[in-house]
Order: sequence, then structure tokens, then C-alpha cells
Amino acid sequence: MSQSTHGAPCPLSQDCNAGKIQLSQMLSRRDWVKCFALGFVASSVGRYTTLADISPAANQANIISLNVESFPALKVDYGSVRVQLLTSSTTFNDSRLIITRAPGNVFYAVTARCTHQFSTAEPYDHSEGTRAIVCYTHGSTFDIEGNILSPADNTVTPLPKYNTSFANGILRVEVPSMNFKVNSFAVQSSGVTTRRALNFQRRAGGRYRVLYTPDLSTAPVPVDFATTSTGPLNRGPSFANQFFSNNTSPAGQTTVAQTLWVDSTADRGFYLVELLVTQEIAVIPA
Repeated sequence: MSQSTHGAPCPLSQDCNAGKIQLSQMLSRRDWVKCFALGFVASSVGRYTTLADISPAANQANIISLNVESFPALKVDYGSVRVQLLTSSTTFNDSRLIITRAPGNVFYAVTARCTHQFSTAEPYDHSEGTRAIVCYTHGSTFDIEGNILSPADNTVTPLPKYNTSFANGILRVEVPSMNFKVNSFAVQSSGVTTRRALNFQRRAGGRYRVLYTPDLSTAPVPVDFATTSTGPLNRGPSFANQFFSNNTSPAGQTTVAQTLWVDSTADRGFYLVELLVTQEIAVIPA
């Protein structure tokens, strides 16, 4: 069930680059790191929020954070899930992931896109006689780490892997091509309301929404936002369609610059962009 995803938050008073300087003077190093690595886990059932505890030198935009408590299959050894990050991508390996838990709190994340003819493979099945990730289209099988067990033919290669880390119940998966840092700046003011532009690199097939938190200790909540710079708010919790989505991107580009707009009355806090990730299927060992 998923999310994950994640945007690095932007303080209301300035863009992200200026904010790093100011906030590093106000917060401890640990809090400063967390401020710019706030991650989200969302699913078709609920939303889960976590602070990603990573180095400032790392590209925090690539980290998807998942609360394992929200995934029953990942709470037991050899449980496995297939999650979907993008709803309409057949081009990129990272649109679907298979995540599996091994003994000793070890997690493996591999693409669900079979390397034979790019069909979608099933989650890892640890049952007697299988113990493999299976692509039923042509019969290729892979071990828990994505290594080839039984190829359909000699064109099959191992499933690409993604780095993972696990601590305090939070699983982090690095998906390099997500490129999800958010920049914010004011575009116009009217009385106590300021319209702010939130810029990020979107992926085709992604579903996004905007959240707000006044500080680092308060859970972010969804807010209404606009999909045009001067138009009315038209997405968010007040509308039937809460998410922004766009299934197109220029040929040869994996990400596209995107802007969403919010009308802010707060004098401090953070706006964040959340990517919805859904759990498609799970396998829990008997």
C-alpha cells in the first residue's frame, strides 16, 4: 500500500536554497537534515508520513519511504508486495517495484518489469516448489534478489535492483530517476493571501497532491491547490478530484518541470508535494 513518495519541503519565506541557510541556523544538524528530506507514504487506502533520516549530501529526492506497519506482507519474512509508482508508464523500469522481506530485517527491491519482453512479474513467492519471482507470460523466474533462476531464453537478464535501508520500522528505497525536489516562491499577493508556486519534476503517470505543515513536528495535511497560475483552486480535499496527474511527457524525457499553485495565509511552515503510490498485490507466506 504504499508512498511514497516524497518531495523535499520548502519554507514559506523563501525558496529552498535560501531556506537551507536560514534553517541551518535555527535547527540542529539532525533536524536540518530531516527538514529537507521529509518523505511520504501514501496508498489507495490511507496515507502515512515519515521523516527520511538521510545525509544532506545524498539526493533525498530519490528516497521513497514506507512504513512497514502499513504493509502486512512486509511484516513477515519472505512476504512480498508489488507497488505501482506511475499509472501509465510502460517505458521505465521503475514504474512498478517488487519489494520483499528476507530474514534478519533485510529487504530487497527490484523492478517488476521482466527483462525478457517487459511483461509485469509477480511478487516473490516463497511457497514450496516455487521460491521465486515469476513472470508467467513466458515463464522466466528470478530469485528474491532478482537474479536469474530460469530464463525464457538467452536474452533474459537479472532484474534491476534498488538500494534499500531499514530502521525504526521505516523502509527506504532509492529510485534514482524520480528526481523529486520541490522549490517554492511567491507569485502574487492580495491582502493576507499569497499565491505561491510549487515547482518540481513530475513523472508521466504520477498522481500528486499538495500538503501543508506549520512545523516539523506536525503531520502534514492535504490542502487545496490550483493547476493554473491565475485560475481558481481546483484540486485537493474540497474537490472530487484531489490529485493532479498528467500522463504525457516530451519524447526522450523521463521528467518534466511542473508547477502547482497554493493560496497561503500562513506566515510560516512548509508546503510539500506528495506522490501517490499504490499496492497492486501482496504475497504473505502461509
